Amino acid sequence: MSRLSTLDENDLQPETLSALEAVRMNGKLADVYLQFANSEAALRAYLQMEQALAAGSLDGREIEAIKLWVSQQTGCDYCLSIHTFKAGKAGFTGEQILALRRGESIGDARIDCLLRLATQLMQVPGKLSDGLLQEARDMGIDDENLVDLTMVISTIHFTNLTNHINDSKSPLPPAPSLEN
Repeated sequence: MSRLSTLDENDLQPETLSALEAVRMNGKLADVYLQFANSEAALRAYLQMEQALAAGSLDGREIEAIKLWVSQQTGCDYCLSIHTFKAGKAGFTGEQILALRRGESIGDARIDCLLRLATQLMQVPGKLSDGLLQEARDMGIDDENLVDLTMVISTIHFTNLTNHINDSKSPLPPAPSLEN
């Protein structure tokens, strides 16, 4: 049972309903969106950021890899379930998905570098190291990619934390355990 109220979509502001159109599945909204709508302004901002990511410089595989790793770091079972599924749809193997969650190399130099960047941004206080920034630049990761990376981290972190308040339950199977 969720801990945030599940709003009725008929009670939402027209601009919120319009923003939610992009995430309807078969005409329905996932309850989690109706729970996040307790702050319609925050939900709309999140949905706008997600639209910007889709139009941004990172591809779907890169976005899913980052979302999966961040969700593992925050321990968000809901997002781990959802992004394990989405990572599979994006073409990652089961082994790669587990490696991404562990923060291990998957043999894709660009994704591996993006995850090292995300790791340092999330786990090391202060500015990004000059060495890692140069490594990213050498890998072809440009300024637009770097800003889009921070937006991916921000959007998934928002949902992770909100799901921690809400105790959201995924409609999908749980992500596999990292324990062997």
